[in-house]
Amino acid sequence: MLDCTQWQCRPVQLEDRSAVEAIRARAGHQISAHAFTSLFLWQKVMGLSICLREDAFFVRFEQRGENAWFYPCGSEEEQVRFLRWGLKTPDFSLHYMRQEDVEFVQEHFPGKFRFEEARGDSEYICDRQAQVEMPGGAYRNLRAKVRKARERHNWQIQRISTENLEAAKKVVHDWEKLREKTGDGDAALIGLEKFEELGLQGIMMGTEAGPQAIAYGAVIAPDVFDFHVEKTLMPSIVNYVKWELYQRLSDQIRWINLEEDLNLPGLKNNKLQAVPAAIVPLWKGVPV
Repeated sequence: MLDCTQWQCRPVQLEDRSAVEAIRARAGHQISAHAFTSLFLWQKVMGLSICLREDAFFVRFEQRGENAWFYPCGSEEEQVRFLRWGLKTPDFSLHYMRQEDVEFVQEHFPGKFRFEEARGDSEYICDRQAQVEMPGGAYRNLRAKVRKARERHNWQIQRISTENLEAAKKVVHDWEKLREKTGDGDAALIGLEKFEELGLQGIMMGTEAGPQAIAYGAVIAPDVFDFHVEKTLMPSIVNYVKWELYQRLSDQIRWINLEEDLNLPGLKNNKLQAVPAAIVPLWKGVPV
């Protein structure tokens, strides 16, 4: 069994939020994988546990192996210390590495690691203003889908709050009934259970028949909104739900992070249809 007692791995707790986000801010870390809300929502599905220290945090990633980890976030000293430990342990692997993380490892441990682009982990970044205005030919299909969905019903749109959380949860439960159960629904419900504590922002949309969709996310950098969850009982309104949410975000938000596609063709196609301004490559690293 892997001995990682020195890293004191444990479940991600709400009380960790301020420390994790402070470390991320100091490190200038803006990808969604390391954001606190992502860690908290997906820890059960992805088999995540955290070691939190004063200047860094380390995330164990059991979904991809007993000794798989997110690349550490924090001080250079802590990164080097962790990498030295990793080189001495079996089946060590690093995930969600930015290009600057790869360069750091190459500089401090030349020839000790090999890297491959993890295409399914790459994050899709959209320009918020463009998502709202949908200008030009590139957005023609998106405009048409939003317009068609918008005109289909007399929509009732509310911000998700303590007053309507139970209705929002019902949307998720009804969504789960329409498909094979996955961890997606569980993660969505965890977010709704701790909506205010996590600082989440979102909307619920309904018709005369009742609530039909929810969408929410979190601000993970001063100008970045991480789009975590969208659940709709009407597949044709997916793009419209996002459009309504984006309009309601603070003017300070410039970028929308749509997260990764997990190498799932349908999810990849959906994210590409959003006309991303950039796709941020992320890497996997393993000892040579």
